[in-house]
Amino acid sequence: MQIALSDLKVNVGKYVDLANTEDVIITKYGKPAAKIIRYDKEPWYMKNLPEKITSVDSLFGTLPDDIDLGDVRMERLTK
Repeated sequence: MQIALSDLKVNVGKYVDLANTEDVIITKYGKPAAKIIRYDKEPWYMKNLPEKITSVDSLFGTLPDDIDLGDVRMERLTK
């Protein structure tokens, strides 16, 4: 929805509530100047976090307990 800046000044609460359902474009002299969007409490980078954690968790326990990580490192560096 597009609204004029002057209309926003008069009805701020109305358009803040409307931003929960759709983006509100604020125009100044007929040209888009700003946008009111819904506030999301969870940032975008945290939304897929459980999938990443489970993939990392699945890697734990893949190496035997008696392996020496220093030996593994040296073997990798010699190749």
